[in-house]
Amino acid sequence: MAEARTAYERRATIRSFDNTDEVPSILSRPERYKQLFTALSAPGVISRGAGLTYCLASASNQGRSVLSTQFNRFLAFDEESKIVRVEPGVTMGALFEFAIARNLLPPVLPGYPLITVGGAVAMNIHGKNQFRAGNFGDQVKNIGLYHPSRGEVSCGPEVNPDLFRLTIGGFGLTGHITSVDIALSSLPGRCLVAKRHNVSNLVEAGYLMEKLSDTSDYTYSWHNLNLRGRRFGSGTVYEEHYSNEGPVARRTRTAVSTIKPLPCRVYNRLTVPLLCGAYQMKERVAPRTLRSSLYSTFFPLIGKENYFRMYGKRGFREYQALFPRERWEEACKQISVAVEQSGGLIILASIKAFRGKRNLLNFSGSGICLALDTPNTPSAGILFARLDEITVDLGGIANISKDSRLSAQTVRAMYGAHYEEFRSALRDYDPERHFQSELRRHLNV
Repeated sequence: MAEARTAYERRATIRSFDNTDEVPSILSRPERYKQLFTALSAPGVISRGAGLTYCLASASNQGRSVLSTQFNRFLAFDEESKIVRVEPGVTMGALFEFAIARNLLPPVLPGYPLITVGGAVAMNIHGKNQFRAGNFGDQVKNIGLYHPSRGEVSCGPEVNPDLFRLTIGGFGLTGHITSVDIALSSLPGRCLVAKRHNVSNLVEAGYLMEKLSDTSDYTYSWHNLNLRGRRFGSGTVYEEHYSNEGPVARRTRTAVSTIKPLPCRVYNRLTVPLLCGAYQMKERVAPRTLRSSLYSTFFPLIGKENYFRMYGKRGFREYQALFPRERWEEACKQISVAVEQSGGLIILASIKAFRGKRNLLNFSGSGICLALDTPNTPSAGILFARLDEITVDLGGIANISKDSRLSAQTVRAMYGAHYEEFRSALRDYDPERHFQSELRRHLNV
């Protein structure tokens, strides 16, 4: 890569959000489109949003990461169709506030408001209502896309549909997003009411969530995976419904863009059982129903950043996998054995209900999604290797954006023909591999 740099560029070490991987790179922060297109012209470049993925999807070793944060304007809004056009640097929190002010709502929202729209498209993120609203890409009507060798083009379900499909959940490898058209929905209620359902184990939780997803607006859960036997995964399933009995609350706390880890890890074999046990007891004695503001419900990680800091400088690992419904009970049994044999410490575990079809390397489809967090230790490596085997054997898929450890061989085994189709289509579209990231190298696409 050319060594020449401009005033809006600097050398930087870019780290994954889970603090397990890092690379030296040039970080470019253009403020005008002329600067943007110049920065994107060099090979080995990749676009970067908020940098909140758990893998290095927006950085490459000795490459150039081009930030979209300065391109954060709302470009157009059609009141009749409820479609808003934004630049890629618009955050999901800003999109939420724009919509709420007009009695509308983005149908799909992640757990943290600083995630950018461009990043949401590149990872095709999901929320707590995937079973009802699908993934973020299902609400996208058009994308403006720039590639140095092709110029700027539009793609959508009806215009350049193959490119559109390749770009949604395409990890930013088809080009730099310049605009996104998003369909908003009418605001169903002014707040959300959550009902708590205590469950004895992970299997019971999955079946209950499947039942609740037929009538609820949102579902999610918390589980204690540090228990053994029939109690493995006991916890609480939350069922949320819209209500008009309360004020619409917007931002109540400010999100932080950088979460610095503590010098040492707080989570260990003494503290984890105590913390998980205390939280579980709190939820069991709490009132069955809870009324929450929309902002705090959609962005629950606001104000809880210390959770990530307490993993320390070595960071954490997250495994998120989607299992077919008919294999859920077997998945729970095998995961329970894997956790016990590896000695892994599970700080946080949650499940969600999914509905839909699989598409290329998107984390989508039908089934039950399990996510678990653990400190980045040797036992985590042993556990995750076993989880890879379980996921493949049971016909599941892992969320690529949540795990910088996943290899091309593992992803190919999980995604099968979808992996081959993505790899072939991407190389046909960009044979020079102009857009490059560490994630692309890991996946060998």
